[in-house]
Amino acid sequence: MQHFTSKALKAIKERYSKIRSKYIDMTLEIGAFAQKLRSERAKEFMQHGVSRRLWLLYRCVERIYDLFPPDRIEQLEQDDRLDVEICLHAFLINIYGIIENLALALAYENNLIDKAISNKIKINLFNKDFRNLLNPQLRSYLSKNTITQWYAEYAKNYRDALAHRIPPYVPPAALNAEERRQFEDFDKEISLLYQTREFEKISALQEKQLKLGRSNPLVIHSFSEKAIPFYLHPQLLSDFVTIEELLKKAMASFYRDPSSMDN
Repeated sequence: MQHFTSKALKAIKERYSKIRSKYIDMTLEIGAFAQKLRSERAKEFMQHGVSRRLWLLYRCVERIYDLFPPDRIEQLEQDDRLDVEICLHAFLINIYGIIENLALALAYENNLIDKAISNKIKINLFNKDFRNLLNPQLRSYLSKNTITQWYAEYAKNYRDALAHRIPPYVPPAALNAEERRQFEDFDKEISLLYQTREFEKISALQEKQLKLGRSNPLVIHSFSEKAIPFYLHPQLLSDFVTIEELLKKAMASFYRDPSSMDN
């Protein structure tokens, strides 16, 4: 049984096929835009911050799709699943990093660093006080519920979990009701065997546990925090498009004073 419907799977594959061209176009656009910036620090944050991170995002998506195609049903090998998680962690950190680098580029190019420091304003696109210092059009975009919710519930939430709490992970398997019952029965046996230190039997039961179920495309960090899980494959593509939109909106309204944009 597929994780996604045929229609959803087709849409995922079509969107994935466009990622490389999106990455190339954005890299060229950022490079050309950075050359026009007056602040060397702003230019550095765009060229060596945003642009490099965008490259990492693209490579992470590509590698995850190679290791774990969206139509794969069989469980991943343990090392492959861990490699998927490594790429996922890099992806999440660099999503957040692009947002931070972009904020710093805006701050340096608009001479907002001293003002932000003196007023104890955090240089962050989703900090209300900093946002109020930006171009009105960019400020309006960054105030929309869709982007603020994406940032708070996903980008920051999952980055903070990765950096400070329970790291996001891809579960080894998805289990149906019967498989879950078997898994729990094995768990009970294993608990008893630990008391008698019968490690060979424990290992054998754990091997049986690992064979239960099918691959699991969900991502979660902490159950106790009631984190909202997400489907790996469509979320990566959605994030890439969100970052693309954010960068284009920012570059179109980069200057605090719109009249200085062509200067």
